[in-house]
Amino acid sequence: MQREFLLNILFLVAINLLIKPFFIFGIDLTVQNRLPEGDYGLYFTLLNFTYLFQILNDFGIQNFNNRHVSQHPQLLPKYFPNLLALKFLLSTVYICLTLLAAWGLAGYGLRELPLLFILLFNQVLAQGVLFLRSNISGLGYYRLDSFLSSLDKLLMLVTCGLLLWGMPQAALSAQSFALAQTVALALTAVVVGFVLHGKVRLSLRPSWLQNWRAGRPALLALFRKSLPYALVILLMTAYTRLDAVLLERLLPDGRLHADVYASAYRLLDAANMLGFLFASLLLPMFARMLKRRDDVRALVSVSFKLIWAGSVALAALVYFARIDLIQLMLPERATAYRWETLGLLIWTFVPVSATYIFSTLLTADERLMQMNRFFVAGIVLDVLLNIFLIPHFQALGSAMATLGTQMFIATAMAFLCIRYFGFRPSAKGLAQTLGYAGFVLAGAWWIFSFSELTWTTRVGLVLVLAFAGALIFRLLDFSKLRRMAELA
Repeated sequence: MQREFLLNILFLVAINLLIKPFFIFGIDLTVQNRLPEGDYGLYFTLLNFTYLFQILNDFGIQNFNNRHVSQHPQLLPKYFPNLLALKFLLSTVYICLTLLAAWGLAGYGLRELPLLFILLFNQVLAQGVLFLRSNISGLGYYRLDSFLSSLDKLLMLVTCGLLLWGMPQAALSAQSFALAQTVALALTAVVVGFVLHGKVRLSLRPSWLQNWRAGRPALLALFRKSLPYALVILLMTAYTRLDAVLLERLLPDGRLHADVYASAYRLLDAANMLGFLFASLLLPMFARMLKRRDDVRALVSVSFKLIWAGSVALAALVYFARIDLIQLMLPERATAYRWETLGLLIWTFVPVSATYIFSTLLTADERLMQMNRFFVAGIVLDVLLNIFLIPHFQALGSAMATLGTQMFIATAMAFLCIRYFGFRPSAKGLAQTLGYAGFVLAGAWWIFSFSELTWTTRVGLVLVLAFAGALIFRLLDFSKLRRMAELA
């Protein structure tokens, strides 16, 4: 299973690195630069608002389905039509409730609600694609799922590219940008649906529609089974997405500060792609191994070392290159306020990456209620920190709150894994991880102290240094990778 994981994660990362950065830095960044200042901040705030009621849009169905299909693939034809119909009903409630909350509680009006509706519909499509893909990965087609993981962004390059460079400048707005994404997501859902249909014959008619009285117990059972997963999604989404909404609502000129936070969050969001890819690949693997009562410690160790090496290196690189990056991304809006927010926020990537590994293992073992207790504490901590810090430090305060909350959550998830799986970090393992972090930080600081070097040269040297450090501290076992490559 370690070999399968390493081969697939390398394939998954390679595909996504070829496509998703072009959307984030080529499309999304261009839109922010072209829109009037504050408009993208509103788009970013409303996008984060769509996540606050995500429990209704997904209700834990994706993780529930991924885990159970991995362990019981023969049940897919039975579960699929019922879960698909359930998702349709929940998505309808999700859109209606979120719009009501935006109007009645958050105070959004006719200017914001049409854009919010488009973004909500996009979330429904995106979750639909993830649900379809969870069946493909659950059946064991990991590499096919890896390929499909970037299809939406590939199509967005086309639809949003046409909007930016194939139409008049006046056609660009936050709404037209969102609609271009709608077209790409709808096409992705169709393609993934056809791929899944080619792997297994599935009915689209749920059993509980044929006979409501007879099917009602099955529907209620699905709700009960999905509820713990739904709470995980709700709580994790709340403490990761509240920051931008609170920032925009708590300050009189909140949209401008949300614009600053969005420019920093873009790089964090791009980096988080790595952690999400790990989690999406690890969940069915962990579930299958736990069912067979296999020892998961080796796979946890390999995945943690890889993501630790990548997250520390990337966070250090962005931190020391933060001024150059902001000047490159936002040449007309580059300020110390923006790059200092980025410099602090990017360190959130390190604890978030650790959380992806540990929470995925706990999800596969259905330790959901134990996780939820800490997620509730994380929400309370995040809200309190934001309320206290935002009035004094604006976007920088939100970055402080995010970092503090994510460090708390990562520590809590590690504690739960130690408690339920008997993990005992060795002195050698701690020395490897901490030694690597110190090595990369010291090396990056030294390289960026040479002002006569171009910033691209310094970036390249830091990447070489990080790779060498991963080999020196045995986070990346080159001999093992070579043996696996020979077996592939």
